[in-house]
Amino acid sequence: MPVEDRKDTIAFIICVNNELYFEECKYYIEHLEVPAGYDIDVIGIWEADSMCAAYNLGMRSSDAKYKVYMHQDVFIRDSRFLEKTLRIFKEHPETGMIGMVGGIGIPENGVVYSSWNVGKVDCREPDLSYVLLCGPNQTKDQTVDAVDGLLMMTQYDLPWREDLFSDFDFYDVSQAFEFRRAGYEIVVPYQEDPWVVHDCGFAKLTNYDRNRKICMEEYPEFFNVPEGEELFSSGEWDQLSSQLAAAIRRMIDQGQWDEVSQTIGIYHQSQMKSSELEMLAIICEIEQTDRRVSKRSSFLAQAGSCEAICRTYLSVRFLLHRMEFDRPAQDYQELIHAVESGNISVDAILILILHGVLDKEKVLGQLETWHMPDPMSAERLRSFHRRMQKENRGIPYSYSKRAKMELEKYSKEEQ
Repeated sequence: MPVEDRKDTIAFIICVNNELYFEECKYYIEHLEVPAGYDIDVIGIWEADSMCAAYNLGMRSSDAKYKVYMHQDVFIRDSRFLEKTLRIFKEHPETGMIGMVGGIGIPENGVVYSSWNVGKVDCREPDLSYVLLCGPNQTKDQTVDAVDGLLMMTQYDLPWREDLFSDFDFYDVSQAFEFRRAGYEIVVPYQEDPWVVHDCGFAKLTNYDRNRKICMEEYPEFFNVPEGEELFSSGEWDQLSSQLAAAIRRMIDQGQWDEVSQTIGIYHQSQMKSSELEMLAIICEIEQTDRRVSKRSSFLAQAGSCEAICRTYLSVRFLLHRMEFDRPAQDYQELIHAVESGNISVDAILILILHGVLDKEKVLGQLETWHMPDPMSAERLRSFHRRMQKENRGIPYSYSKRAKMELEKYSKEEQ
C-alpha cells in the first residue's frame, strides 16, 4: 500500500460478558465521525478473568497508536468524540491518557470511587437517569491524577498490571499511576455536554478492599489527600441480593407475578440497591400496571422466560436511548411499530421513560407525534406529558461526593 494511502487505526478494546450491551456499544462506535486518514477497529474480549488481563490481551493484539479501553455499557453519544480526543493528543504529546471523569488529589485511605472531582458523565442507572457532575466549575481540559475506568483512551502502550489486580477493581487507577510514573499526563477534557452515556449498574465492592490495599502498597506516592470517605463493605449484601434475584427469576419463569411483587416490596424496604433487582422491579411494575389498566399481560411477559424478558426490556431501553439521542428513526423503527400497534402499551412506555430517559420532555414530545393505537392511549400520553411540563423538572443533575464536599467548603469560605 502506498504510504500516502495508509490509514492509522483507532482500536476500541471492550471487556464483554453481555452480547446485547456489546452490540449497542458497537452501534455508537460505528456511528462516530471518523477523521480522515483513520480507520476504527473494535476488539471484544469475552469472559476475561480480570480487566487487566482483558486489556493486555487487546493491547497486544493491536498495533493501533490510539486505543480506547471501555466498558460494554458505555455508549459514546458525541459523534465528534474522536476529533476532540485526537486534538488533545496531537497538541499535547505529553498526554498519555484521556478519561471522562477523574480526580485531582487521591485520598490517603484509598477509597477512590468517591474522589472524582473533574468531568461529567450521562448516568443511566437501572432505576433513574441523571448527569453526574464531578467538576461543576470545570471550564477547560484538566490534568488529573487518575480517571474512572468507564472509558480510558491512550496514545502510548504500557502493560496493565495483571500481576497485581486479578479482579475488576483498581485496574483503572493503577494504569493511571503507571502512566504518571512513566512521565505522562492524564487529562479529563472539558465537556459542555457529556460525551458518553454510562448505562451502569450499582458497583459491587466485594473485592474492593483487597485491591485497595494492593494499590496503596504499590503506589504509596500517589495517595496524598487527607480526607476520604470510609469504605462501605457490600460483600454480604452482594451475596444476599444475588440469591433474592435468583428466587425472583424463578417466580417470573413460573408466571408468579403477585409473588414477585411481594418480594420486590421486601427488597425496597431494605433501602439497599442492586442492579439486577432494580431491573426486575421495573419489569414487575410494567407487568402489574398493564394487568391493572389493560387487563392483559405486558409485552415483556409475552417474551416467555425471565431471560427473554430481560433481553426484551434492555432492547426497548436501548431503542429509547437512540430516540432520545436523535438517531435516525429507522434505527428505532421497531419501537415505533410496537407502540403504534399497541404491542407496547402507553403505560409501559411511560414507565420505561420515567426510569431510563434523561430528557423526558424531549422524548415525550416525540412520542406525541406517533399514531397511538386508540384515543384512550393518546389521551393518557397527553395528560402525562402535560403533567411533566407543569412540574418543569428539566434535566436531573447529581454532584459526585467529592464535588459536593468541595462546593460546600467553598460556600462556607465565601460566607
